[in-house]
This record gives sequence, structure tokens and C-alpha cells, in this order.
Amino acid sequence: MAVKIIVGSTCDVEENIKKDLIVVPLHVTFGDEDFLDSVDITKDEFYERLEKKEEFPMTSQPTPVAFMDIYKEVIDNGDEAVVIVLSSKLSGTYQSAKLASEGLEDKIFIVDSLNVSNAEGALVDYATRLVKEGKSAREIKEILDEAKKRLRLVVLVDTLEYLEKGGRISKTSALLGNLFSVKVLLSMKDGAITSVGKAKGIKNANNLFISEIEKTGSIDFDMPIKLGYTGRDSNKIEKYLRETKSLWEDKISSPEFIQIVSVVGTHTGPGALFLSYFSKEI
Repeated sequence: MAVKIIVGSTCDVEENIKKDLIVVPLHVTFGDEDFLDSVDITKDEFYERLEKKEEFPMTSQPTPVAFMDIYKEVIDNGDEAVVIVLSSKLSGTYQSAKLASEGLEDKIFIVDSLNVSNAEGALVDYATRLVKEGKSAREIKEILDEAKKRLRLVVLVDTLEYLEKGGRISKTSALLGNLFSVKVLLSMKDGAITSVGKAKGIKNANNLFISEIEKTGSIDFDMPIKLGYTGRDSNKIEKYLRETKSLWEDKISSPEFIQIVSVVGTHTGPGALFLSYFSKEI
């Protein structure tokens, strides 16, 4: 009996990890056009449409039926699964996954990551390591529920426009922020997005980024670390890697960087930087 890892499409991981996952896509809608995230529309296609600003996209979770169909296939093959999804405080994906698992609790184990994007990816990366170690699905869920308490996500948003369009901040705040080149640093607290600081200009923003990491605890370099970016251009994150290499220099090789999926990019817009890691302390 094998252990399968099931994720929603908001989980951002490297391709060599993604190939071993079962992905349930969320939905992205532009007007009357509905797309399965990363299935019917690629990341580059999505960001190209987003940048044109013709219409703001909407996003929605998978249905319980979408999860049910996958659960049935896993169980029919004699396997069990760990299902890792984005925070239940940000989406109904967790509820859909949970509803679909009713009566299957001995085979299907749901983990609310209390996080999103490449922080989900860091937890999933860890889960795949545990599978290779021969852990059962039940054991993996229990380990992940403890490990996620140390999971951190720091996001530097390049523009406030998309947070305003998504209803996260007021139009006035977005206008003033963009006018004065204010960058906003976001993080996750108890499964919800929270603003942890603002800075004028990219240099001050980078300093804020680093200070937030230092404040949240030392990075556990034995656990997965993920870097990501939104948009079609990775130049900004490459520049960030050069300027912040002191964080991991002499500890690990520079982490790969991942293009963030469209459902998440809807709310941050292009040009956002994502760093996820496990701290040594809770």
C-alpha cells in the first residue's frame, strides 16, 4: 500500500516534486471564461491577461466531487493519501476536501496547512520526504500538524493595486502607497494574511524583509526552503537572491525559485517576492 500526496493547485513546488503529486485544480474566472488553474491556462498566460488589466479575475475552490473522484481512484488502487491544502481561513478548499473524505477517515487524512503558495509547497516537500522514509499516511498527518507550527511565509508586494482590487485594502491606501512607492510586507498569522510592515523604496523593503525573517526565528536549514515570484519576469527575485545571500550563504546552495500560481498571483499582482521556511522555534 502506497501513500499518495494530494494537493490543491495553490501549492507551489518545484517540478521535480510536483510530478509525484496528485493536483486538484482551483478555478480562475475572467468574465464569462472559467479556467482550471494551471490546466486550462498556464501561469504565463494568466499573468499576461492580469497585466492587461482588462478585467479582474475571480477565483474559487474545487468542489467536493472533484476530491471525491480522486479519493476513489486512490482507494481503488489499494492506497491511502495525505491531502494538504491552503489555509481554511483563505478558501473553501479545505471544506471541500474534508466533506469528500467523510466515511474515508481511515484512508484519507486532511491537513490544513494554515498557509498558502510556496509555504504549502514547503510542507508538501517535507511530506514527500516522510513518504520516502516509509511513514504511513496517519503518521505523516500527525508530523505535519506539528511541523506547520514552525512554517513561515514572508511576502514582499511590489504594488498595492491588486490587493485593493481584491478588497484587501482601501482604494485610498492603494493610491497613496503606489504614489510614494510603498512596498508592503505580508505574512501569515493563525492561517490568515496579515501586514507586518511597510517601507518606501526597494532597498528599505529588502531590509524590512530580512529583519522580519530574523524576528520570526532562525531558519531551520534541514527543512525545505522555497523562494517564489509572481508575474512573468524573474529578474527581481534574482536580484533579491544576490542582495540577501547572507541569509543562507555557507549553509545551503541558493534555493530554486518558483513562479507563483495564478490563484495567489490574483491578489498580489506581478512583482511579489515569496519566501517560505521552517523556523527552529515555534
